[in-house]
Amino acid sequence: MGWSGNGNLGDDAMIAAHRRLLPGWDVTQVPNHGGFAPLSGAALRRVAVICLGGGTLVLNGHFRETLERLMRAAPDAPRVMLGVGVEDLEFREGRRAAVLSEVATWRPLLTEFEQVRVRGPLSQRTVASMGLDSVVVGDPAIALPDQSPGDPTGQRPSDRARIGVNFGVTDDLWGGDHAAFRSTVVAAIGRLVGAGHDVALLATTVQDRVHLSEVARECSAAGVTVAGPNSVGLAALDTALKRCSVVVGEKLHALVLAARLGIPTLALEYRPKCRDFQLSVGRGDWVLRTDDLTVEALVDFVTAGLAAAEEDRAELRRSVEDLGLRLERAAESMRLAMGRVA
Repeated sequence: MGWSGNGNLGDDAMIAAHRRLLPGWDVTQVPNHGGFAPLSGAALRRVAVICLGGGTLVLNGHFRETLERLMRAAPDAPRVMLGVGVEDLEFREGRRAAVLSEVATWRPLLTEFEQVRVRGPLSQRTVASMGLDSVVVGDPAIALPDQSPGDPTGQRPSDRARIGVNFGVTDDLWGGDHAAFRSTVVAAIGRLVGAGHDVALLATTVQDRVHLSEVARECSAAGVTVAGPNSVGLAALDTALKRCSVVVGEKLHALVLAARLGIPTLALEYRPKCRDFQLSVGRGDWVLRTDDLTVEALVDFVTAGLAAAEEDRAELRRSVEDLGLRLERAAESMRLAMGRVA
């Protein structure tokens, strides 16, 4: 379940990773819009396995309803999952105000799966609070190879520090003040450029590219030069990422896709899923919540991240390699469970 094919690179990356990890299987995304309306009856009859994978799906009522419909359509299909995210019970902003009411309904659904595999430690903690076991395997997109057409070594063309900055259009965030968050980040960009750093705006969705193009014009009008934003495609994003010394990201998959290339990530936690991922790659200390943000705090955060970046790269690469192996092993276990109907 997700939004791949609709200008969201995170969802595009996750389904591409599932297809890479599950070769020989026709991995078809169940659409969100209209339930199963886009899937013909013949397509539903071909469903041999139900895979819950990618994205923050567990404890979300909309995704639960879609999953339940699929389970009714394919009652005998094995249920598997790979690196799913779980809503945090402490985050009850906006549309997630009813998250606590989903626990009782999701618990029996999860017991039908061959194993519960989650994105990170916060997801695992929430599953444990439901009385269930799980294993952390990381975000599936970690397993996606570099998509850029350029230098495969990922070397930056210059020794000058470049800060990749990603932030954009979201539904809910800590504190709920989108305008204040935007103005804080834009002011911090001005300070960082004034301190002699290059800044590149990084887009992971079509909506974010429009938003960041407006930010770039605002910066230019204030005499602040920034690069980007990139066009919305995995190859273009990877090319832009590989020029960065660090990536400061609000969107989860700006962080995931940067980390998989060994680029140190600094998370602007608008929802707990950002911290969940950072913890999974040993970067739990490199997180700022959006309701704790000031211009000074953000500039100091990025400056410290730049200073530690080169030293952090080796440890990050080790963490990413470990998660990659976990995902490969998880996919092998899934293939064994799925093989009963192959």
